[in-house]
Amino acid sequence: MAISVFIIESSYPEDYYKNRLDGQVTRHLLNILRVKNKLRFVLNLDHFKKALREASHENFQVIHLSCHGDDDGVALADNCQPTWDKFAGYFQSLTKCPPALVMSACCGAASGIGDAFKTKNKRPGIIFGSTDRRPFGDYATAWTMLYHRFATNGVSNDSARLVLKQINAVVSDKFIYR
Repeated sequence: MAISVFIIESSYPEDYYKNRLDGQVTRHLLNILRVKNKLRFVLNLDHFKKALREASHENFQVIHLSCHGDDDGVALADNCQPTWDKFAGYFQSLTKCPPALVMSACCGAASGIGDAFKTKNKRPGIIFGSTDRRPFGDYATAWTMLYHRFATNGVSNDSARLVLKQINAVVSDKFIYR
């Protein structure tokens, strides 16, 4: 099944310096899997919103966000720290919300993101991520498994449910999907 993934990388300067960029790793992985993808580096909130609009306009099925996060929300490259509610609000101006949002951020699937999207009209059908802080390698392993499953079986709740069991068995039981 053909899938498409729009990758947004918004990490801290130190991550760029140390070449610890999940977005680049994910792009290479998707290229190996022959999955259509696009990578955008965003350094501030304006460019983050622009990347979301681009992904929506081009009908990407998955938005993969690589950034920092905690229980309260995310942190973008310029240390802009929108709360989960503000983050979910950025999706409301999109013409179309993607079927899936992959949060490659510490606490990216914390309860706050689920609660924030519950009150919004536009929301992804699947939000996939961890509920705690994970090492870089855990994310790389989890995304390899996730995108292999999505490429094989499509972007669906059934695919997410199946791969979640596999990720929990191999990587950590701190990954969930909402």
